[in-house]
Amino acid sequence: MSKAMFLRIFIGLFGIVFIVLTFWLSAYFHLNISTKLVIILAFALATFFAEVIIAIDSLEKRLKNAFPSLELSLKDQIALNETIKLYNKLKKNHTGISTRIALADFEKIHHVLSQAEKGGDFVFHDIYSASMILLGALEPGQSFKVVSNLTKRFYWKSGKDMTEHAKLNYRQAKRGIHIERIFILNNKDDLSEIKEIMEEQEENNINVLYAFRSNLDKLLPYASFAISEEQTTGIISHREDSLGKVTITSNNEIVTDLATKFDDIKRQAQAIELGSRNSPD
Repeated sequence: MSKAMFLRIFIGLFGIVFIVLTFWLSAYFHLNISTKLVIILAFALATFFAEVIIAIDSLEKRLKNAFPSLELSLKDQIALNETIKLYNKLKKNHTGISTRIALADFEKIHHVLSQAEKGGDFVFHDIYSASMILLGALEPGQSFKVVSNLTKRFYWKSGKDMTEHAKLNYRQAKRGIHIERIFILNNKDDLSEIKEIMEEQEENNINVLYAFRSNLDKLLPYASFAISEEQTTGIISHREDSLGKVTITSNNEIVTDLATKFDDIKRQAQAIELGSRNSPD
């Protein structure tokens, strides 16, 4: 039963009791007709205002159903409205191929949001952004496990996204999030190139290991992946050395399987010796 229906039934029952009580009191206290009419009209006026309140509440719900952005903060409403205006403008005037591609990508948003609502897997456009959202949501005592093939120094030291990603790792590790990262290397040259980054992360309370791809046989199911078992979330990259699209999953079975794979790879991995940053290879 809706609140509006409950309120109407309550007003109706109370009205019957009120009218009966009014006539009983008028007989008991010998009230004149004018007084009785004033009392009844006062109740009718109260009922009218109650209906107005119900109508306003119903109108508000209808407006929110018709314009769901009204439930957002003013800042989010402005951003969403600007996005819709830009979409409409490009939709009417698009001429270039790049514009068509951008519009097509925008139109996938509904599918992505639907998948997220249902707990299904979906594709996200940026490995750094996805990783930072997941890592930033973790609380002290929770874990963040990563198998990474981003073994070039510039992946960690170049550009705003890269440096912010590294800083977030250090902040969260300092807060008490248990971060484990296993770098997947192709050869010793990769080890030489990433050694400084590995030592820097180790010095910032991140448990860093490395393993050579040739030693893993079939243990590595994807190019790289990151998981948080507490958040039941996994980020999967299917391409080597790619910062592009990743698959986001909240499937408990997949996350559990990735956690098992992580442990299997960890048994084949080894730690880097601290203090070797400036030592010869």
